[in-house]
Amino acid sequence: MKRVSAIILFSLLVFATLSCSRIVRRLTNDPNLKKVGDLWTDVPKMDGMASVEADLPIFIHVLLRTALNNLYRFNKEGEDKTHATGDWAVFSTSKTADDVRNFYTNERMTTFGNWAASNKSTCVDGKQYSFSGVFCVFSKKANHRDIGLMIVASQDEEKKQTNVFFVRVESDEQVGTNTQPSKGVTATASRTEIKPLEGVAPFGIEQRAMPAGLNLDELLPKQVGPYTRAVLEKSSERGVTPTSIEVGGGSIYATYRDGSKEIFVEFGIADTAQNAQSILDVAAGETGDKFPTDPRFGSIGTEPSYLKVNNQYGAFYAWTRGNYFFSANAKGGEADLDAFMQAFPY
Repeated sequence: MKRVSAIILFSLLVFATLSCSRIVRRLTNDPNLKKVGDLWTDVPKMDGMASVEADLPIFIHVLLRTALNNLYRFNKEGEDKTHATGDWAVFSTSKTADDVRNFYTNERMTTFGNWAASNKSTCVDGKQYSFSGVFCVFSKKANHRDIGLMIVASQDEEKKQTNVFFVRVESDEQVGTNTQPSKGVTATASRTEIKPLEGVAPFGIEQRAMPAGLNLDELLPKQVGPYTRAVLEKSSERGVTPTSIEVGGGSIYATYRDGSKEIFVEFGIADTAQNAQSILDVAAGETGDKFPTDPRFGSIGTEPSYLKVNNQYGAFYAWTRGNYFFSANAKGGEADLDAFMQAFPY
């Protein structure tokens, strides 16, 4: 599978026109996305679409987080801090993903909502990125705001319908900054075979039990060594406690505390082990320019795969076990992360 092109595609096709300062080098909390029930006045609505209540699949959640992270602006101390804002909506239709692609053309978007014209289609076949459907991206500048729009049409073969996700992100125009795309990860050859890990992973995770099932209290235990699980919430609805998790559905956030020490955990179950690897790839792109080749800090395409980072934002460790994805971030540094990881069951 190609390295997840959420960073590459979204940066090149949309945010080449947006003046972002840099990619955020952390995976703690997602920017606050607001769910809306209808489309914006500059986005046409295709006939037959109905607003629905649906969680965000993992691959869309990753796209959204990457997009907003690329728009987030972290300034030096004393500078005005301007952040991106984001809204999203989801609809269902009996039409196909190709119908969605054929409706949201460059010509229609430019005419209807003054979105930037393009000589090439900004829609891409989702099969290239491990989901059934298409996604399209558009951008424009209006009222001194940089605006990006992503449309993802994901086909549900079981229900014979198409879910269409829209996300709109805006940030203040950064006058005088470089408008070149942010530097992201580089695509690698297709990765279809996952090989056994040779050697030892950080924290010896290869020797631990494989996660199984969907029980959140087992997968994210209430007590991990000295840390107590203080918060459990949906990634797409912060503050809402999940009662379950779906394979290929939205990820779950857990916050563990030991006094003033805190560990932020993200957990998700992908459809396949290859898709879990893709999420790990995105983590590498957000925390560095490329996946580390030093086995002390990273291994991908293996079982298990992992990424270990220690920088000014704290200590971060992400790993996969089959199609299960975990990440743990300790703002307090390596000692805090070590105490958590030594006790985590997977």
